[in-house]
Amino acid sequence: MVAQLGTLTLQDIADLARVSRPVVSMWRRRPQIDGKVVPFPKPVLRTGRIEHFDREEIVAYLETTGRGNNVDNRLDAPAAAVPDGVDLEDAVTFLCLHALTGAELMDRTATELSDLAEKADPHDRLLLHEVRAVGGAMHLLRYVDDLVEASYGVPDALQRVERGRLRRDAAERGPTDELVDLLCSITTAVRLSFTDETAALVPPADHRLIRRLAEGFAGIVLADDPAARAIRRRAVIEGIEVLDGAPALVRVLSVVGMPDADAMRATDDLVLELRPTDLGVVLGAASLLCDPLVGDLQQSRSATLRPGNLVLAARLPRGLWKGAHRQSLALWILRGAGEAGTVWLADLDAEEIVPDDLASDVLAALQHTEHRSYRYARRAELATVLAAASVVPRGVRAVRLARTEASTQLDRIYAATLTTSAPVPGFDVTVAAAPGQIVLRRRSLGELHEAGRLLLRRGNRIDRGLAVPGGSIRVLSADGTTDALRLDPFDVARVYPRATRTEPGDVVFLERPRPAARVDTEGGAMVAAPSRILRLGPGSPVGPHTLAAIINEIAPERSEWPTWSVPDLPPVEAGALDAALAAAAARKAELGRHEQALQDLVTNLIHGVAGGAVTIDPTITTLGAG
Repeated sequence: MVAQLGTLTLQDIADLARVSRPVVSMWRRRPQIDGKVVPFPKPVLRTGRIEHFDREEIVAYLETTGRGNNVDNRLDAPAAAVPDGVDLEDAVTFLCLHALTGAELMDRTATELSDLAEKADPHDRLLLHEVRAVGGAMHLLRYVDDLVEASYGVPDALQRVERGRLRRDAAERGPTDELVDLLCSITTAVRLSFTDETAALVPPADHRLIRRLAEGFAGIVLADDPAARAIRRRAVIEGIEVLDGAPALVRVLSVVGMPDADAMRATDDLVLELRPTDLGVVLGAASLLCDPLVGDLQQSRSATLRPGNLVLAARLPRGLWKGAHRQSLALWILRGAGEAGTVWLADLDAEEIVPDDLASDVLAALQHTEHRSYRYARRAELATVLAAASVVPRGVRAVRLARTEASTQLDRIYAATLTTSAPVPGFDVTVAAAPGQIVLRRRSLGELHEAGRLLLRRGNRIDRGLAVPGGSIRVLSADGTTDALRLDPFDVARVYPRATRTEPGDVVFLERPRPAARVDTEGGAMVAAPSRILRLGPGSPVGPHTLAAIINEIAPERSEWPTWSVPDLPPVEAGALDAALAAAAARKAELGRHEQALQDLVTNLIHGVAGGAVTIDPTITTLGAG
């Protein structure tokens, strides 16, 4: 019976009290408040490893203790307390029925609910079938009525459902908040490229995006198919108008998670559906939309691009899709009127994105604005893109205006003192004796490689004649001899189309003349042979900074990498050691930067004073002057 009335999990309690989840666990361990003992309520049932608590007991506890940051616990609790067995879409369906009819649902029979749904949806375009399938589930109807009562209107009720336990239980992968913000900014820019305000949105199948993406549009246009029913229900709840058509459409398509062939086919179908007045936005995997392909996929992508519908292509940073944090996504901006000419490209994988700035680039590209400064995008010929292996070469950036380097001793002294005058913080590591004696096994890198927990990738022989000032592709070597080299991404795509690029956390190493290694924390770099890449996989006994430190400090000279060994550490110890060594490496790099700046300062002081270009203020307070 308790499960039917609605319970709260520990995460629900945290959401209700507007605190983080660990805070609730701390409350359970600390019952004493202001000298009084107020024990935390006991769970009333368990489902698997999840504890459920009585709603009224939790509300009484929060009111008695004053804990949390919500003064409206009692009002908000019914919306957070979800009965056992309630399905997310069932809740949205009956919430939509309430939005259409304004009727309370709890005391109605299955027949009455069916009649109510038939009047609200006589053509069965959004909920009649679903209402008849669910029937009169009393606990669901009570929850929906309580939810509406606890909310500031039906749209607010939907948002509470979408961000609550039902969404968590669904365990759906989806866009992060950062990606949603970015998509909204870009979709707004695409809409603003139209001269009138009658443009409508054709939303993606992910109904979680509809409310934000539809803002500013005259309405949305949906296909008459089963997949659109969930979107129609949310449109009714949010008060978004559903149109049969519009003079201009912005079609937004997400192919994330689809097999590559199906995703490419769906993208091509979108291009074919675009009318001359329409625009399109495609979100997909960067490996499909930007990176080199082979075989049928490469031919399919080229065929999709050849008519000239692509306006802008951008590779996005990693971590924008929940559950796939290492995957890079990409965007295509398309126009219905194909124009074989130029496209705009941007690799944002290592960029801090300002959504409005990227949206400005998109708007300028759609309006054929040549005489403006682009923040991220760089112009390229479509023919060049079609001839290359990749659509967006790694590291492609907007053209930057060259700035004259400081050429006088005075400028160089000022530049050096910006570094030397900055304080260098101390560095410390807290350690303690380990309990007892622990025998740790060691594993050779050869063992890890054979077990698939370590990958080896070769570097490339780099033509230094390709180096350009201001190039955006770094060239790494274990000994740092190529750090000053920068390559143009189009040259890299042309000369090294199949080259392996680093990923964040890769270890770049050398065997000869003595073992040396470094960690690339950014990714996207070329590696100059004879340096190679070691890439740790899941379950590795050490982290990348630990591996690099072992190679630098312990690996014997004139030895080969498969013979180098690492300790087989427990995950917690491995993580702690790697974090400490990463901090130590950062400290060493900072000290090196200060040392180099100090050398520059000394050299330019000597030349500047001797040449009469610089004078030193004798009243300046120097180190050790007191």
